[in-house]
Amino acid sequence: MYFPLLSLGEILKNALLNTILGMGVVFSVLIFISLLISLLAFIPKIQAAYRKKTQIQQPEKEPENTSSPIIPDPVENMPQDDLELIAVISAAIAASTGMSEDDFVVRSIRRSNANNWNKTIEI
Repeated sequence: MYFPLLSLGEILKNALLNTILGMGVVFSVLIFISLLISLLAFIPKIQAAYRKKTQIQQPEKEPENTSSPIIPDPVENMPQDDLELIAVISAAIAASTGMSEDDFVVRSIRRSNANNWNKTIEI
């Protein structure tokens, strides 16, 4: 293969053009990304407008008349962490008293100011 001999000026000129081309591509991509990020501010507005549009199109359901009020189950309204806490506490009580977990129900949990950790439980 034949490689043409280039002068030092031509080599530097090609290196400068490659550098400018590379930097131009990088900065144009950065500008494009910054424009995309600035457009992200409009997403909540578009979502709100879409929600309003779908709410207008869907008619509201009429509330059903019920003669007796529905009493919500307190266990269903508790967050998942509280349910896990109740399960752990009831398992600890069952293990310390020797009773089955089916023999009692945890209705509420209150923080006590008394320090009863030094008491021993006789089984």
